Amino acid sequence: MSNLTLNKNSVRAGIATVGIIGGFVSGYGVLVPFYIEKYLLDIEIGGRLFALTGFSGLVGVFITSYLIDKVKASIAGSLGTFLTGIGILILAFSNSWNTILFGVFLIGSGFGAGQVGVSQLVVDIGGIEAARRTNKNNIAFALSSIVVPIIFGLLLVKSYTLLMIIFAIATFITSFVFYSNTKGKLVHKPEHEHKKANHNFSIALLLLGISTYVGLESAATGWIPTYLLDKGWTTSESSLGLSVFFVVLLVVRLIILKFIHNINFGLLVVFSTLLLVPSLYLLYATELYLVAIILLAVFCAPVFPMAFAWVVKISPGHARITGFIFFSSISGSMIFPYLIGSYMNSLGTSFAPLLMMVPAILALLFFSFGYRSISRT
Repeated sequence: MSNLTLNKNSVRAGIATVGIIGGFVSGYGVLVPFYIEKYLLDIEIGGRLFALTGFSGLVGVFITSYLIDKVKASIAGSLGTFLTGIGILILAFSNSWNTILFGVFLIGSGFGAGQVGVSQLVVDIGGIEAARRTNKNNIAFALSSIVVPIIFGLLLVKSYTLLMIIFAIATFITSFVFYSNTKGKLVHKPEHEHKKANHNFSIALLLLGISTYVGLESAATGWIPTYLLDKGWTTSESSLGLSVFFVVLLVVRLIILKFIHNINFGLLVVFSTLLLVPSLYLLYATELYLVAIILLAVFCAPVFPMAFAWVVKISPGHARITGFIFFSSISGSMIFPYLIGSYMNSLGTSFAPLLMMVPAILALLFFSFGYRSISRT
């Protein structure tokens, strides 16, 4: 039986962990051009930061998924944040591109480890409270994805080293607070329903749905500004369009948090994924670009947090389920933006929304079949 104990400070530190490390990684969109100019790199070499972050994130996911029920919860939940802090300090004092890459590897590993460790521990409580905490984590991520790139844009050039030191200190503080307020150890508690014939198959379908959905969202946030530029928007207008997406994402998740007790996770995920397709078509076929972006954000907002809560709900006591979730999501975020970018290069930027429909339709199919499979049990 698990003797895991998280007090309010543990939970708050967990939410802060997701916000800080998630926000920092979201700031790579500003960091990469800064490094390209500083180290006189071409765009392809600078872009390797994104690929390295994805790969190292998977390393962190594997490490924490293995350790999650083998070490004290205080260590499992704070290790990723601590690694991230070390990586950021390396960025602060680095004078070479290779050292930057090493720091980014540590940050990516910490990102994956922190996401899995914190998420698994805070949802161990189960029930609606687990869903509430999951949504709070995603709100923290969405908010920091707006704020951190703005901070980087304003201060990076003039105060790079100081800014990195401040972020490193914030990660160390968060790591210490979680470590000092978390007691006990997570214990795997298999339930009888895990033994149902189609239970693992249902989970696999939902994980595939999460992977393809995150692939879509990553492609959208990565390529929509380029699409808008192709349609004649200025650079600042394209950045504003992406900011609108993230703001709407945040607002809708806050609304969901208020009504989470009355939500059917599965139905909301399937319904929201279904409506992503016409939103993307509106972005492609009309000039109502801002309206389409708002609708896309509205229907994207529930999918990941509710799918996350859905998988956790049907996997009570599974000590590594969040590891599977984040492996799926990081894999999707690595594969689909690259594939869509490759086909955009061949077909043209104007086809971006149509290409994004592919992971959207796949996600709809996986979630729909998953919902049907679970309903039969």
